[in-house]
Amino acid sequence: MNKKIIIFLIGIICTVGLMACQKTNMNQSNISDTEETYKTVLEMEMNANYSSSDPFENGRLFCVSKDIEILDAEVYFQMDGDSGIVEIKDRNSDEVLWSNTWNEKVSGDTVTVSLNNLQKEKEYVVRFTGTKINHAVVKVSFESELVQEKSRPSK
Repeated sequence: MNKKIIIFLIGIICTVGLMACQKTNMNQSNISDTEETYKTVLEMEMNANYSSSDPFENGRLFCVSKDIEILDAEVYFQMDGDSGIVEIKDRNSDEVLWSNTWNEKVSGDTVTVSLNNLQKEKEYVVRFTGTKINHAVVKVSFESELVQEKSRPSK
């Protein structure tokens, strides 16, 4: 009789343990699903050897797959140099959608910006212009599956 009770209790303990593990896995699965967001990051890293011209420029092209009224972006900037300008603009019209200038050394600055009325038939550029640059990093992050980096401009 004692053996039957012991086997019964072990069975209950195992069942409770398996249910607890299953519940934990379901909770972790839900967390992963909600935390997975599509992110496009346009990144430029330059040092003194990047270009012999002063000021020098670097840029990354992007487009959107459908018209967007407001698109939020996070801009990270780090620089060891004289001055740097980061612009986000319409590539064809040169209309500046956002711009910021930093002077001297910047150890890491993050700014959230809103870009208005982006159109799917247009191309946009993140452009960095720097003078006397020893090192600079520009990262622009978009949390949207509608933003796509382009390797070459359209005609």
